[in-house]
Amino acid sequence: MYWIVTDSATDLPKSYIDAQEQFQVLPITITLEGQTLVPDGTDEYARNIYAQLRAGKVVTTAQINSETWKENYEALLKNGQDVLSIVFSSGLSGTCQAAMLAAQELREKYPERQLIVIDSLCASMGEGLLVHHALQNRAAGMSLEDNAAWVRDNVQHLAHWFTVDDLMYLSRGGRLSGAKAMLGTALGLKPLLKGDPNGRIVLCGKARGRAQAIGKLADQYNALARCPGA
Repeated sequence: MYWIVTDSATDLPKSYIDAQEQFQVLPITITLEGQTLVPDGTDEYARNIYAQLRAGKVVTTAQINSETWKENYEALLKNGQDVLSIVFSSGLSGTCQAAMLAAQELREKYPERQLIVIDSLCASMGEGLLVHHALQNRAAGMSLEDNAAWVRDNVQHLAHWFTVDDLMYLSRGGRLSGAKAMLGTALGLKPLLKGDPNGRIVLCGKARGRAQAIGKLADQYNALARCPGA
């Protein structure tokens, strides 16, 4: 049985991760006021991070570098294991490119082994859902090649539509100017955002207040549910 390797952008809970066999989740570290934090998938960790954000603390993330991917992949390849790796969207982070560079080097070093890296074009539980299905496919006996093909075929079948309460985080991330963020906050505007086919987050609408934003998201998902394959 081959290994499945991913990163903590999947937001999979620790209880789920611990229940899997031959499964590895590499952490995308977080820096909070100079302190490096490693996500562990626990509710306590998530509550702490969100509490810090609500308190106005500045939180930044660091991509997983190529050497970290290489070290973890090679440890498996050395032991005669094959690897299917599903990685955080290349449209949002350099993590995927780093994984692919590591894989390219290791394929030359271990030509007898299989190492496939897939750009999920996803974030959060969208990526987590792809990983979940890949684990289920493997448990059902699907080969690494067929599982990789299934994941690639379904990457564009995920719908990522969401909203946020605080526009200032979009401003800090460079997706919205500070002036627009302040004006939108004053007017109670909530952006409607989605993941595009290239794995980037794009603005697709706006609403006045959270209730209206949630209503518009529900309408969008209902429309998508009525259009299989959309």
